[in-house]
Amino acid sequence: MTTPKKTLIAAVLMLLISPVFAQTKAPTANKDCYGEWYTLFRDRGGKPIPDGTQEIVISIRKEGYSQCFMGKVDVENGKIKFPVLVAKDDGTFETLAQSGLTLDPASAAAKNPESITTITDGMSATAYTTDHETVKLFFYKFVNDKPKKNKVAPAASTLVKN
Repeated sequence: MTTPKKTLIAAVLMLLISPVFAQTKAPTANKDCYGEWYTLFRDRGGKPIPDGTQEIVISIRKEGYSQCFMGKVDVENGKIKFPVLVAKDDGTFETLAQSGLTLDPASAAAKNPESITTITDGMSATAYTTDHETVKLFFYKFVNDKPKKNKVAPAASTLVKN
């Protein structure tokens, strides 16, 4: 086979194969994961959080964008015990401070540490970082069950036959 024919065959194969690869998209991060988690907990509320190490979703927000990460934290007497740990891809954990997040010493939470440890409706209070980010923890395993909907009555003619 001559080189121009090989080139033509290769070009045709590339045109046929490239749409197959173009179909696979990399997963994209949710721009407002905080909004989804907050709405879920605001609508349903949360159960009391028992003592022990609990799995959490950590929401970090800044300028209308949020990122959410898995983590864990100890709870004692219904209060958060620091440090908050962020899960890493390799199964290890590191503290929020090791991840580059430090509490803003000028924030109300820093001035009143008791307020930042409070858990209400399965959520922590909002904390503020030195980089002007907000951090909120969601105890996702303790969200209240989805409320059951009322059964809609059928038309009267369906129920009453006479």
